[in-house]
Amino acid sequence: VVTKPHGHGDVHTLLHQSGIAKKWAAEGRKWILFFQDTNGLIFQAVPALIGVSKHLELQVNTLTVPRKPGESVGSICKLKHETSGQKLTVNVEYNQLEPLLKSTVSPEGDVPDETGFSPYPGNTNALVFRAEPYAETLESTGGLMPEFVNPKFKDETKTAFKKPTRLECMMQDYPRLLSRDSRVGFTQLERWCCFAACKNNAIDAASQFEKTGFAESASTAEAAIYNMFADKLRKIGADVASSKLEEFGGVPTQVGPKIVLSPSFAMTMEELKRKFLSPEKVSVSRKSTLHLEGRDIEVKSLDLDGTLIVKAVPGAHVVIDGLKVENEGWKLDPITGEDSDSIPEALRIRGYTLEKKGGQTTHTFTEPGHYNLRS
Repeated sequence: VVTKPHGHGDVHTLLHQSGIAKKWAAEGRKWILFFQDTNGLIFQAVPALIGVSKHLELQVNTLTVPRKPGESVGSICKLKHETSGQKLTVNVEYNQLEPLLKSTVSPEGDVPDETGFSPYPGNTNALVFRAEPYAETLESTGGLMPEFVNPKFKDETKTAFKKPTRLECMMQDYPRLLSRDSRVGFTQLERWCCFAACKNNAIDAASQFEKTGFAESASTAEAAIYNMFADKLRKIGADVASSKLEEFGGVPTQVGPKIVLSPSFAMTMEELKRKFLSPEKVSVSRKSTLHLEGRDIEVKSLDLDGTLIVKAVPGAHVVIDGLKVENEGWKLDPITGEDSDSIPEALRIRGYTLEKKGGQTTHTFTEPGHYNLRS
């Protein structure tokens, strides 16, 4: 006997049965975020998602991104019942979208528009719920979600299953429980700042990249975080080298400066602008690694060609002004078939190891005070 989970829709049942949703609402908590653990970029989008929810008074707000036809990503659609006229804004799974479109509004199926993307936005499975009506809905429904069967076949002949089919329910089907007057919507952002899934092995990732341009592998998901921070610095005016396509384990990956700006340093673009006081005086080369961690760090001018790490405790006011850093830096060393057996699986799935022998410049401030970093 093969057993399979009932699906992540059970999270609503558990939040009801445990009393947590009701407790959160009673405590005065306003919002609840649901997200899938394969997308490390989601927290960059949460402030905007909550802001839109508040502004539009939404009970449910789903984060969406532009999607390519054929991607294994569900889509947010507005469905209208043929006879009753009732409308429902809800996710439609990717393997159900094509037949739905062909039988209704698009005989040719899911095809790109003039932008090259599908007109139907991709569901990231990141949702913000308004806490009080959410708890009330769970109370009236018992937290039970609609069930369905979602067969996944090996190929287009649909004669054999890729994995056992099960009765399941989905977290994002929650709007099906709501009344007609409930406000449900979605917020669409560009992928670079909010969505880079890590869910495919190297073989599937290479195939997916060829088909859609998005590999969704361990290497591309990690690179997306570095590239997101690099893009943010470019947008405020810093001179940050662009990325180039490299292959790791057969997976094409955009490799550029490895930049990590911790939440304590800056979470929003406004905070970032306040921390980089003269972004036109900041230069970061392609081989560089930059890690800034600390709420009281400011950058006035920096010329980085290598690895720089600055960490500061709260109250340690660090000003980077006129600092030039030049060292060999850290590099991504591809894993070959000859040495793969001796390398931990957590590194093998990325297709590379991080080589740190080239040197680095590290400044750690453990006491409050005022400090200046310059050459």
